[in-house]
Amino acid sequence: MNNKEDKILNSLTGIQKATAPDFFYTRLLGRMQREMEPKRKIIFLLRPAFVTSALMLVLVINIFSILKFNKMPVQKTSVQSSKPATLDAFAEAYNMNTASVYE
Repeated sequence: MNNKEDKILNSLTGIQKATAPDFFYTRLLGRMQREMEPKRKIIFLLRPAFVTSALMLVLVINIFSILKFNKMPVQKTSVQSSKPATLDAFAEAYNMNTASVYE
């Protein structure tokens, strides 16, 4: 038993304090601080290329619909009261019997 303890103590005689390389602690602290900060992720919908293309699409759709509505023929807007209250009279009163914009 004594022999084992002596071997262990003799193996510890040449031990020196471990030293860190230069600027180790400052690099370690900087790395720890960077990892603690939350990383901001840019949402795909907020990227300038996506926003620009979406706005251009809305603009093209608006221009297309305005041009289609300008080409529609003008119809009478007055409703005659002598007609009975039917579905056709309702559709004519609210201009719902015209051709669809998408046709």
